[in-house]
Amino acid sequence: MIYCDVYGTQSGFDIYMELPGVAIEDIDLEVTPLTVRIKGLKRRPCTGSTPLTMEIETGRFEREIPLPARVDTSSVSAKMRNGVLHITLSRKSPVVVSIPVQAEGNK
Repeated sequence: MIYCDVYGTQSGFDIYMELPGVAIEDIDLEVTPLTVRIKGLKRRPCTGSTPLTMEIETGRFEREIPLPARVDTSSVSAKMRNGVLHITLSRKSPVVVSIPVQAEGNK
């Protein structure tokens, strides 16, 4: 199980995910305007010997996190420190469009 915390900030959202033992090259991060999806692989810490007891979860994982508001996918950053992935997302500014109103038929 991958645990994560999502925090709202004035400018967007911060997501923290616990990924101890997962190498950066084994992480795939996808962001859409309304979701963050993380996929990856947690490898066995020891190879070449016979396991006697295994309690550490290994293998492929995937987690999708719905976001409460749209984010700007062009300004996402992600950093890993001490087995915790920190993803920073900025809210997308609402687009305001002015539509001219035209008269039709009545003079």
